[in-house]
Order: sequence, then C-alpha cells, then structure tokens
Amino acid sequence: MEPIRVLIVDDYALFRQGLARILEMEEDIIVVGEAGNGREALELAVELRPHIILMDINMPVVNGLEATRKLHRRLPHVGIIGLTIHDDEEYLRELIKEGAQGYLLKDTEPVRVVEAIRRVYRGEAFLPPNLITKLFSTLQRSSVAEDDPSPGEELTPREKEVLCCIAQGMSNKEIAVSLYISEKTVKNHISSIFRKLDLTDRTQAAVYAIKQGLVNLD
Repeated sequence: MEPIRVLIVDDYALFRQGLARILEMEEDIIVVGEAGNGREALELAVELRPHIILMDINMPVVNGLEATRKLHRRLPHVGIIGLTIHDDEEYLRELIKEGAQGYLLKDTEPVRVVEAIRRVYRGEAFLPPNLITKLFSTLQRSSVAEDDPSPGEELTPREKEVLCCIAQGMSNKEIAVSLYISEKTVKNHISSIFRKLDLTDRTQAAVYAIKQGLVNLD
C-alpha cells in the first residue's frame, strides 16, 4: 500500500524538522518535502504531489490562508490541515472557507497529528473538539438568514443521526459502531447528505450541522 505523502509547510525550520522526524516513525507516512512559506508550498505541491499538506497559517511571503485557497483550487484532491498557535474559531472558519479539511494547534500531541493525517487522507475532516465547541457557540449566537433552509428538512432521521456524528468528528467506522450499521451504509448516507444539502466534504457538513443546531457539543 502506498504511504501517505506529506508536505510540511512552516517558516520555522526546527519545527518542520522535528515534526518530520515524528511522522517518519510511522510506517504508513512519508514526508516528501518541506517549505518555509506559502509560495514554496505552492511550487512544491505541484512538483511533489503530496496527499496531505500540513500548513502553517502565519508565514511570510504568502500566508497559509492564501496558500490554502490557491492550492485547493489548483489541487482540490490534496488534503490540507492548518497548523497554528491560535486557539481561535475565526482561524478555523477562515481555513474551512478556503478549503482546508483539518485544523491542528502546534502543541497538539503527536498521536493526534498522526490521527488527523490519516483521517483527512481517508476523506474525513479533523477538528479539535474544543474548537468545534467554540464554533458551535459562535454560530448559535449568530442570526440565521431568512432564506436559510430549515434544519435538515430534506434529511431522513437516520441521515440526521449520521450528520450529527460527522459534526462530532467521528470516522465512518465509529459512526457504524455507534449506529449499529455497516460502514458501507454509512458511506451511502453521507453521499445522500452531501447531495441533498449541496455539500462537498465532511467539514462543510459538520459546520452545517452546528449552524443549524442539529448537534449539541456542550
């Protein structure tokens, strides 16, 4: 099986090298390159074709948000995980808007970094529980436009359950165990949810569920 190809983007060389050493201890992950700013990331991503990019947000030349936007448009199948020291839902919302599938704080334990890489590689989203809760609280306080669709109005009860599980960061396997259904059935429900709500990925689905009040993460 082909290893997960990872590109690390951060303007601090020591951080990049330390993270690379940690990841290279995993049999299914290989670090294919490092970049010190967003411009280098764009060039190396096209050249190296990584599966996953760990993207620092605050960098010189081209920052992580701009680089994420450009990369998502040019290489939409590459999973981008934002890296930051800021525990801030604003950064999370901006990254999601620009196309990122994951978000990690730089002091995250190595095991969680590896988990995030594997989940995003499988097409899932990865958001820290504390930031999901913050995002949920913020969106609850914001007003919903009058022309917004009613919460899950087109979804079946089972699809709503699956959507709530997605919002809690659960993998397909975890959803299947929780709802006593097969992983294939989970995938079918997720495809139906995306089609009905006109969504393209799990991150958008999680944000939709939180915004519409379909899940309580307190």
